[in-house]
Amino acid sequence: MAVVAPSSGPEDNRLRLSILGMVIVGMFAALFSRLYYLQVVDRQTFQEASRAVHTRTKHEEAPRGRILDRNGKVLVDNRVVVVLGIDKERARSKGLGDGDGDDKPAQTARREATFKRLASMLTRDGIPTKYSAIETLYRDKRYGPNDFIPILDHDVGEDMRAYVSEHHDDFPGVIARARTVRFYPYGTLAAQLLGYVGRVIESDLRSDVVTSQGTVAKPASGEAKPYSPADEIGKGGVERAFERYLRGTPGDTVIQVDARGRRIGTLREPRLRPGDDLWLTIDIDLQALVEQRLAAEIAARGPGTACDKVSSCNAREGSSVIIDPSNGPVLAMASYPTFDPTLLVNGISTETWNRLNSKAAHKPMLNRAIAESYAPGSTFKLVTAHAALTEKLITPEFVWNDRGTYRLEGCTSGKCVFQNAEGEAAGSVDLRRAITVSSDTYFYRIGDLLWRGRQVFGDDAIQTSAREFGFGRRSGIDLPSESSGLVGTPQWLRRTYDANPKLWDHREWTVGDNVNVSIGQGLISVTPLQLANAYATFANGGTLRVPSIALRVTRPKAMNRPVVDLTNVELVRSFEPVERATVRFPEPNQYSVMYQGFQGVTASPAGTASKEFRQAPTVWPLAGKTGTAQVLHKADTSLFVAFGPATGLETSRYAMATIIPEAGYGAHAAAPMTFSVLQAVSRGEVPAAPVARTVDPTAPSGG
Repeated sequence: MAVVAPSSGPEDNRLRLSILGMVIVGMFAALFSRLYYLQVVDRQTFQEASRAVHTRTKHEEAPRGRILDRNGKVLVDNRVVVVLGIDKERARSKGLGDGDGDDKPAQTARREATFKRLASMLTRDGIPTKYSAIETLYRDKRYGPNDFIPILDHDVGEDMRAYVSEHHDDFPGVIARARTVRFYPYGTLAAQLLGYVGRVIESDLRSDVVTSQGTVAKPASGEAKPYSPADEIGKGGVERAFERYLRGTPGDTVIQVDARGRRIGTLREPRLRPGDDLWLTIDIDLQALVEQRLAAEIAARGPGTACDKVSSCNAREGSSVIIDPSNGPVLAMASYPTFDPTLLVNGISTETWNRLNSKAAHKPMLNRAIAESYAPGSTFKLVTAHAALTEKLITPEFVWNDRGTYRLEGCTSGKCVFQNAEGEAAGSVDLRRAITVSSDTYFYRIGDLLWRGRQVFGDDAIQTSAREFGFGRRSGIDLPSESSGLVGTPQWLRRTYDANPKLWDHREWTVGDNVNVSIGQGLISVTPLQLANAYATFANGGTLRVPSIALRVTRPKAMNRPVVDLTNVELVRSFEPVERATVRFPEPNQYSVMYQGFQGVTASPAGTASKEFRQAPTVWPLAGKTGTAQVLHKADTSLFVAFGPATGLETSRYAMATIIPEAGYGAHAAAPMTFSVLQAVSRGEVPAAPVARTVDPTAPSGG
């Protein structure tokens, strides 16, 4: 028998419709909830994403701040040049593609043809350029899709600018664009000190100047100063050390583009702010005089000239530094040979760079005042005398009979006899006269006794005094690449020997090492800056300061008023003297006796530099110390340090150290050069530094 299913009634149909209606209502509720969230709750997020898709940012660099001397004379300014490059936005609109690997064959072919024509044109004009180099720049992912990519950093001149403009169909996207570059009114003066700027590279972004994100590590006024690949950064000297002040605050142009990347309009103009002005402690007039006299003395003592009766000079380089002992500012810092910083404006060829840094050319870019160290010779007797007095080994009245030679006590092997220069005997000398006549045997005796009494005095008494005067460590001056020099100790010799025994003939410190160090020979070397600062410390009574190179940082209120008008500037920062240590003497008369010894170097008939001083005397008394350092297989290094006015009643205003390698005796080269400078200073006859280049009146101010 068949079974017949019951038919559904009206109630079942209504139930099904109710369930279906509930499902539909639920679906619409979920849809409306999502729409509400997207359009109301999360509207801002999607608006920002939408804007990001349709906007592009173009980074623009602001002019750098100016660099001035202590009197407001502009040492580094800005001027306008025209550089050649590719406007990537324009190039893309002309069918050259993005260079991102997704370009169509026609775009790639058009770009290749354009870049080859450009490379050929530049090569014909004497600027060897490869097509591949331009292509690499264009494909560099560091550049945004609307950036300007510089191909040539230097001024291309009006002819090339006009040619590219007239043949724009042959060079789509290639434009000549104005930009500001560094300008040096005084030419080569203070070149190593000022430094230079160059294209930022990856290592710059990992340096102490900027963070890994490309932002200044310690912004001068709180705002970030990000870098783009085409931006410049300080590469040396004060340009590097004070980058965070000198760098202007860059800005971004925000443009709106369509789906194809074509510009629709500009949403935001950049807000650029020039960098701040940096005032240095140096006097450019004094700097010019020091550089001129230093170069002249080196030329006079050059290869083949007579150093003394038996040897020839071979001077090719040198350095001289002047410090104000009262509070530590550097007034002049000269290094020879020098270079023209305009060679580095807008980039430099590898050939020129190698020449400026080559040993054969004596490394013109090297700032020898801080980066090169030399044996100090007898100028180091300042330290040895202080050590002997501090350890109470001697009193100022200690007398030694200088017979011209000194024999080490109990010596039976090795070098036992040491002598004065040319074996000249000075007779009976106390401390004051030993300094004045530069008696080596007097200080040999001190070095010998200190070492033999090391159970009482320690094995580094001389080195301890050296460190008190600032030797063996960086001075702390705000300049990169400073050398710490060398103050060798018994511990240092052991470590160094163990690290590389092949370089040394002995491991243990000997009495001979101590005797050599006592007169500034052997395992001791100093920079010209350290030497000037040590004598500045003595001249001011014993306060060791960090040499300063910057006076202040300012921001002009109105650009049409003179830079030297201090009522027109806002002070950003001033740099105050920094005390580092105090050098003490056990008894007051010990200092005065040493002071008299240094005065005698120029004033006493027996003084080692008195003859040269009489030929160029200063108006006020001048104290000093000669130094002659022997270097194996080379002519002697000439050194002289002076400070004045040296009345003993007031703090000296000038301490000057000059070092000229292979120029002979200190009294014959470094001393006359130093006297010629300080004589002009004492008479108020320092001539104005010549302006080598006229400032471009169209250039925007850097600060």
